[in-house]
Amino acid sequence: MDQGEGIRAARAPESVGAPMRRLLHPVALSIVALHLALLALGWWTLNHLVPDTLTLNLFGHVRPVHEVHRRVIDRTIEISLLLPAIFFVEYLCTGWTQSSVRHLLVDRTASGWSDVACYIFQLAPVFTLVAGIMSLGVVYISGEALRCLFAKATGVDLSIAGAPLALQVAAVFLLYTFFDYWSHRLDHSKVFWPLHRFHHSAESFSVLTAARVHPAMFTAVVGAVLPGLLLGCDPAALVYMGLLIIIIRLLVHSRIESNFGWVGRWIVQSPLHHRLHHSLNRMPINLGLLPIWDRLFGTWRDAPQQAMRIGTPAPYRHGAWFVPDMWRDYREFWTGLGALAAKRFRRARRGETPTVTVSDAP
Repeated sequence: MDQGEGIRAARAPESVGAPMRRLLHPVALSIVALHLALLALGWWTLNHLVPDTLTLNLFGHVRPVHEVHRRVIDRTIEISLLLPAIFFVEYLCTGWTQSSVRHLLVDRTASGWSDVACYIFQLAPVFTLVAGIMSLGVVYISGEALRCLFAKATGVDLSIAGAPLALQVAAVFLLYTFFDYWSHRLDHSKVFWPLHRFHHSAESFSVLTAARVHPAMFTAVVGAVLPGLLLGCDPAALVYMGLLIIIIRLLVHSRIESNFGWVGRWIVQSPLHHRLHHSLNRMPINLGLLPIWDRLFGTWRDAPQQAMRIGTPAPYRHGAWFVPDMWRDYREFWTGLGALAAKRFRRARRGETPTVTVSDAP
């Protein structure tokens, strides 16, 4: 286990001025200035040197590509803006010694290398292809498309498009986090745990731990598809909601040792609450991005005041080459699913009624 993630003695609280001193450090100011300059240069290049419509000639087939600027921004906003911002906020809260950047670049643990490799894998176009194959196409299901088909067939169209944008974002965000809670609860069931265990295998937290997910995202049909099926909204609302979700996911996997006080207990999950979720006790607790869902369904637990050991008892190789771990977990999922199907079949033949629960401990 990484010593930085071991149980630490409670430290004396830092002075209020510590984040300001870190902000005004010459190296920090230089890095911020350089990053902002690069962002400005990229923005100028995109708007002045890259046309908004490109024509591609692929094997004799001419295909125009429209809205190039928007597509580039959509593909790069996380790595160019959100991720650096979370890294910087974490640095202000923890200092350089405890930051994810130092953990990944200086400590260079095998678990940290897995985080980096998984993040790069997610950015690559091949990830969508691999996820589609391993999930048998589940990740390609569009809730919005299903909602349109349902509306066409029944004449019932539940949509808040046209309402104030802030209201749309709030409504879609609440709906998404509700179904994400149940998707996460399914992830911790006996059936889906081998796939979700890949995420829990991290032995040390970093902001990039959020990207350590298995491509076989079968439970996405609950967490991502159902909200779009049940409620329509303007595309802009989905964009803002998606950005908010990304920020929270990155933040809760950070190395900030804080429970956020009453905010972490009632408004949004804190890093320490999520670290308790990743701890070795293997209890399905603190599953939601918002504590309200855990409180409503009996899975909320308050977090201790300091970091704790995280990980899973199952052995993992870790390192940049994560494919053996990922493939092992995928095989275990199908083996377990086959055993469960056989068990249910035998019970059905004997006339027994199976009990179903989404919270079976793995």
